[in-house]
Amino acid sequence: MGQVQFISPRIGGDWSILCRSHQPISLLKMARIFNVPLPVHCQKGICGTCAVQVAPQQGIRHGHLSPVEKRTLHAVGKVSCIDESDDLVQWKGPRWRLACQCMVETSDQFFVAF
Repeated sequence: MGQVQFISPRIGGDWSILCRSHQPISLLKMARIFNVPLPVHCQKGICGTCAVQVAPQQGIRHGHLSPVEKRTLHAVGKVSCIDESDDLVQWKGPRWRLACQCMVETSDQFFVAF
């Protein structure tokens, strides 16, 4: 079962959530189900409003960014360049992701700051 801890220094919130789903679920959908006040606008990965910093609790390869997510994060100044090889290595975080695009698998464990 996956575990995500949402942390918001801006509003002083801390939510720990266990993902009991047997199918992947987006961070945004998980936040909505558990009433985490994550900012969102388009829900399609275009506006960048739901950009969050994700840090895994273990070294994982869960860093795949879609071309749309890469362009959006670059456009809103969260990533300085778009490196295709970055998705192929383990990452320790934190790393910028769009909550509407970042999928949580049942074995994932990470912190999400917004």
